Amino acid sequence: MLVGPALAGLILGGPGVGACYALDALSFAGALYGALRLPSIAAGGGREGDAGSARAGLRDVADGLAFLVRTPAVRGALLTDLATTVLSMPISLFPLVNAERFGGSPRTLGLLLCAVSIGGIAASLFSGAFTRLPGPGLVMLGGSAGWGLALVLFGLAPNRWLALACLVLAGAADTVSVVSRSTIVQSHTPNALLGRVGAAEQTVGQAGPDLGNMRGGVVANATSGTVALVSGGVLCLAAVVTVGVLTPGLRGRSGQGGRSAAAGSVGPAGPVESAGS
Repeated sequence: MLVGPALAGLILGGPGVGACYALDALSFAGALYGALRLPSIAAGGGREGDAGSARAGLRDVADGLAFLVRTPAVRGALLTDLATTVLSMPISLFPLVNAERFGGSPRTLGLLLCAVSIGGIAASLFSGAFTRLPGPGLVMLGGSAGWGLALVLFGLAPNRWLALACLVLAGAADTVSVVSRSTIVQSHTPNALLGRVGAAEQTVGQAGPDLGNMRGGVVANATSGTVALVSGGVLCLAAVVTVGVLTPGLRGRSGQGGRSAAAGSVGPAGPVESAGS
């Protein structure tokens, strides 16, 4: 997800959109070939259509959702990610901003598309520097706030090189936030619920950016690309501050210990009490 957009941006700025789509088609063909070569795996559990199995599955989902609702640290982490992506995702605005402010050059658009990914890749190379910090919640909140602030500066940048620098910083901040969020989720979730909570985290990570791109397009259609960018960044900052104030568990110095506490609260039917604070 980091290398792909960066590579697409570089190809778009060089050989062009045709080469970008051709490479995309080849990569999908390779993925399809790999999927077809996978061995068949027999399904486990009860018989297909078994009513008891269906009830158990629904009960498992309910247990996972209940855990999310009453575990402040995990709930706050997912809400932070959802709020920042829905309120400030800028990707859909790049063509408009490029046309409004940077002359509409395809090369500039390619650079805009890959700048966020370049920052994300750079931050991931140094992830050990922030994953060892004692407060992953504070790191996540700081990364999310950095993302919003960088997008505000991008929207106000007077030239394309400063704008690109802001997007690189935004990508780095986003990676810091995503890695710290995963640390919070895993350290506060008992093993029995990791699959269900991980599915919720994946859903948030997939749906949030799509909704955010739609929000950006709607606001830009009513105003301008700059207004959509700056307002999204400001809303992101407001959301991060709100979640931080309302979720004291994210402001603690340590993100560890949540899983061991939570593990004792999971019985055969699922968790019976909160795992986080």
